[in-house]
Amino acid sequence: MKAKAGRRNFMKLVAVAPLACWASRSVSAESAPAGGAVALPSSAGTTTDTRPLSEVERWGMQEIRLNTSKNYANPFTDVTLTCRFQSGDFQRTVQGFHDGDNNWKVRFMPPAEGRWTFETQSSDTELNAQRGDFHCGPAGPQNHGPVGVRDAHHFGYADGSAYYCLGTTLYNWIHRETSLQQQTLDTLRSNAFNKVRFCIFPKWYPFNHVEPPLYPYEKNAAGNFDFERFNPAYFRHIEERILDLQSLGIEADLILFHGYDNWGFSKMDRVHDDAYLRYVVARMAAIRNVWWTMANEWDFVKPPKNWDHIFQVVQTEDPSGHLRAIHNGRIWYDHAKPWVTHCDIQMQGGDTYATALGAREEYGKPVLVDEYGYEGNNTKTWGNLTARDETDRHWGITMAGGYGSHGETYVQPGDILWWAVGGKLVGESPARLAFLKQMMMESAFDEMETLPDAVRPGAALGKKGSHYLLWFLDFDWEQPITLDLDGAGPYDVELIDPWLMKVYPIGRTAAGKQTFTLHLAPSVLRFKRTTSSPETAGSESPLPLSDLIARWEENPA
Repeated sequence: MKAKAGRRNFMKLVAVAPLACWASRSVSAESAPAGGAVALPSSAGTTTDTRPLSEVERWGMQEIRLNTSKNYANPFTDVTLTCRFQSGDFQRTVQGFHDGDNNWKVRFMPPAEGRWTFETQSSDTELNAQRGDFHCGPAGPQNHGPVGVRDAHHFGYADGSAYYCLGTTLYNWIHRETSLQQQTLDTLRSNAFNKVRFCIFPKWYPFNHVEPPLYPYEKNAAGNFDFERFNPAYFRHIEERILDLQSLGIEADLILFHGYDNWGFSKMDRVHDDAYLRYVVARMAAIRNVWWTMANEWDFVKPPKNWDHIFQVVQTEDPSGHLRAIHNGRIWYDHAKPWVTHCDIQMQGGDTYATALGAREEYGKPVLVDEYGYEGNNTKTWGNLTARDETDRHWGITMAGGYGSHGETYVQPGDILWWAVGGKLVGESPARLAFLKQMMMESAFDEMETLPDAVRPGAALGKKGSHYLLWFLDFDWEQPITLDLDGAGPYDVELIDPWLMKVYPIGRTAAGKQTFTLHLAPSVLRFKRTTSSPETAGSESPLPLSDLIARWEENPA
């Protein structure tokens, strides 16, 4: 959280399920609404006869619920359960999990439309050989599927839709009182963030010294946490919050480990770490808006863990192939390793543009700077940025072809800091970052590449011959700026003020090399290839960019 990176530089619990005590081992699914937005209460014992949904939307969730009459000393370790799903030649085997009492579940996110069959395999005879089928229909209008890597450096939804990642940080929000969690969701509903990073384990850190209402493990007779007995209610609560985010169109970036611990969860041995990973992945991998972050500040976790192994466990256990990354403190992880889908970087201070650009070129993967300092006043260097600092740093990452995550650390009564526990946003940067996102979405960001030679000084993103963004932060206002626009042109030009969030059309200019000066910083110039002739459009002929800027500076309306 503090130091600069030091490297070279359910649908709402959707489907309801078959019982182990079916009269027949083969069952046909009952009728249910398309999309399967149905949730039934979990059964205790073997008294509830529920069946899987007959219809599930693509990238929705089918949930198979099963019961047994047998009692186990430890159902988390004494029973194995998997389920094979098949559609045509496609097969996928999914791990099941114990969900309290005598209940087990299997969850599956169907990746393709069509008829699917399933069959369970279990060491418990009553859970074994349960069969059924269902139909997977088209995804609903708000369901674009999980986010994955696209074109090496970008993200995109599985249905082909563009996804511009604008994150925020809420480390401990799910481990506080319900009213505060609801206030956080209300705040997110009215903001532009579409990814939230937060911890599965509770966090103990300044502004986080509050015991959570639930714990991930049960306690033994001695009052110690039993790392072989999960608390299903704890994980159900997290799933509810993930689905709340899904309903808002927000990705849930789940931090699996961290070192800010008061309960011993960060010090578990490898056997218990692996059991935790398998349990979490079995429960949550069928939820489409999940991302996995192996750790927050992995190099600060003591004793050290084998992070390669942790990545590999998650990759192996996750049948849906969600995004996987790891967040650093001082030392960057080797993002080139094959199990890493994208770079997750912390950097404090320095040149965010140069750092993000270097990572993009070195690793050839999407670059996500999830921590570059926070707007706030908590006296820490990492939590004491002005709104302008936050905005400028985020623009630097963006112009390097990367993505960033915001955070806010204004100290409010009761130590309610957004970055720590959520609540309300009070800073000025969220509106500016929403504007940044709007500008990028309008500019076909996923078609643009970094063009470091297109403008000096400054930074450029663009699709050559089509559209460009030029960003200027700090420079001598009398220094000539050189620009080289490819293509036949001409280009319509807009001057953008990132702080005032205003866009000024300033005219039309020709392609090729130009020299000009600019007396507004930070600022952005946007160029769009003109699609019609001046005569057809009824507008002026192309002018040198220097003339357009001079004219605007005389009358900036």
